[in-house]
Amino acid sequence: MPLRFDQFVQREFQDCATVGLDEREVVDLMQEFRLFGFWRIDLDTGLFYATPDVFRIYGLKATDGKMSLVEFGSRIHPDDLPLLMESFERTCLHKQSYHNIYQALGEDDRYKYVRTVGRFREKPGTSGEIIGITYEFFERLRTVAFCDDPQV
Repeated sequence: MPLRFDQFVQREFQDCATVGLDEREVVDLMQEFRLFGFWRIDLDTGLFYATPDVFRIYGLKATDGKMSLVEFGSRIHPDDLPLLMESFERTCLHKQSYHNIYQALGEDDRYKYVRTVGRFREKPGTSGEIIGITYEFFERLRTVAFCDDPQV
């Protein structure tokens, strides 16, 4: 599989309030029809904290929010794991952002593509954290889906 290194383009912050949305509505919209989870890694303890969708993406049972990095690594395709680990290391070393598209085992124990976007975050008195989002990544298809429940 070809490897491509992209340079992030710093984008202007898009304030959802300028169009009448609040942050919760934005997150709800992002999660509407796709598994989309949030996570952080405490660099001092090595603990990985994740929302329930992250567990679902990797085919794991949701727990109290803590995920073992060893267990997480076992769900990544062996060809993709070294690059993902290198991304974590470079992010910590250079205090930067990254994104990866890689293969992860889902609930059906079949590999699927996911995308992770992460960045280093300072945390006073510690080595810091890596925070991020992970979501299912799939081919662009012409798809329409509707939901009758306005609360969803």
